[in-house]
Amino acid sequence: MLLLAAVFTSGFAAMADPPPADAPALVENPLGPLPVDTPEHEAYAHGHYWLFLAWNLFTLGFLWALLQSRFASRVQTWAGRLTRRTNLRVMACVAVYSATLWLVSLPLAIATGYLREKRYGFMNQDFAGWLGDRGKGFLVSLVVRLLLVTLLYLLMRRLGRGWWVPGAALTLGCTILGIVIAPVFIDPLFNTFTPLRDQALRADILDLAHRQGIPAHEVYEMDASVQSEHNNAYVTGLFHTQRIVLYDTLLKRFAPREIRAVMGHEMGHYVLHHIWKTVAFLVPMILLGFLLVDRAARRLIASHPRWDIRRIEDPASVPVVAFVALLYLLAVGPAIATFSRHQESEADRFGLEVTRDPQAMASSFIKFGRYDLSEYEAHPLIELLLFSHPSVNNRVRQAQAWARAHPGHASGQP
Repeated sequence: MLLLAAVFTSGFAAMADPPPADAPALVENPLGPLPVDTPEHEAYAHGHYWLFLAWNLFTLGFLWALLQSRFASRVQTWAGRLTRRTNLRVMACVAVYSATLWLVSLPLAIATGYLREKRYGFMNQDFAGWLGDRGKGFLVSLVVRLLLVTLLYLLMRRLGRGWWVPGAALTLGCTILGIVIAPVFIDPLFNTFTPLRDQALRADILDLAHRQGIPAHEVYEMDASVQSEHNNAYVTGLFHTQRIVLYDTLLKRFAPREIRAVMGHEMGHYVLHHIWKTVAFLVPMILLGFLLVDRAARRLIASHPRWDIRRIEDPASVPVVAFVALLYLLAVGPAIATFSRHQESEADRFGLEVTRDPQAMASSFIKFGRYDLSEYEAHPLIELLLFSHPSVNNRVRQAQAWARAHPGHASGQP
C-alpha cells in the first residue's frame, strides 16, 4: 500500500578503487586529517541525489497517467469480466498495475541500476544475471503486494471510513513478519550464505556478541561479489532467525580490527533495541499516513470524475492510494532519515565503547567511502533530507572525539 520509490544511481564514467592485492590493513592515519572528496566521489554520490528525485517523479507521473488515461478503470472492467470474486479482482488489478510499472521503468532501471554500476566498476553480473535478480525481486514484492493490498481492500469494504486503523496495524504486523522471515526465506533467493571460514575472526566476533548478550551461534559470509563490489555487514532477523552477516567483499578489503569495529556497530543496533524503537517511532507515523491517505484519496476520487472511479473501495483506486501514499512518504522522509541517523550515531558510539578502537572504527568509515564512492563530506541539507546514516566525515569526527576523550585507546590498545 505504501509505495516506496526505488533509489538508483546515475552519473559519469569512473572506476571504483580495486581491492588491495596484499593483506588488508588500516588506512594511513585514520584519526588524522579528514578525507577529501574526489570528482569520482562527487559524481557518483550526486547521481544518487538526482535520481532519487527522478525516480520519485517518474513513479508519481506513471500513477497519474494510469488515472488520467482511465487505464486503471479499464483494468478494473477487465478484471470484472475475468472473475466475479472481489478479492480476485483486486489481485488481478494489482498484478497488472505492478507489471506495467515494472516494464515501463525497465529502460531507466537498466541505464541506472546496471549500466552505470558497471561503468563505475561495481557491477559483476552479466545482464542476464542482473535481470534475473531484478525479476525475482519483482515476483517477491508482487506476492507481498497481492496479499497485503487484497487484505487492505477487504478492510475498506467491511469497515468503511474506519478501515485505516486496522489497516495500519496489519501493515506494521506484515513489516515485522518480513523482518523475521527474510533471512531464512527471502535472502537465500539472491545469495548464498555460508559459515565464516576465518575461524579466528569468527571466534572473535561471537565472543564480542556473547559479551553484549547477543545469542548468536554463527557468523555468515555472503557471496555479495556475485552481484557487486559494494561492501556491507549487518545483523538481520528477529528471534530465532537473527544472523550476523559479512559481505565477502568486506572480508577481502577490511582488516580484522576494522571488521570487529564494524560488527561492534551492528551489535549496537541489537543491544540498543533499535528495531523495536523504530517500530515504536513508526506507529504514529503509519497511523497518520493511513488516515491522510484515506481522506485525500477519497477527495481526489470525488473531484476527478473523468477517472471513472466510483469509490475508494474499487480496485481502480489503487493508483490513487499509491500516489497519495508516495507523496506522504516523501513528506515524512526527512523525519525518518533523521531518526535513522540518530540510531546510527548511537550504534557508532556503542561500537567505540565495546571495541575501544577508534582507529579501526575511523578507518572502516574511510574505507566504506573509498570503495563505495560515498561522499565524504555531504552538503548539510542533503544529509538532513536524504541520509539514513551520518556522512563519512561526521562519523570519523565522532571517532576522533572519542579518541581524544580516551587517549589510552587511541591506537586500539585493550
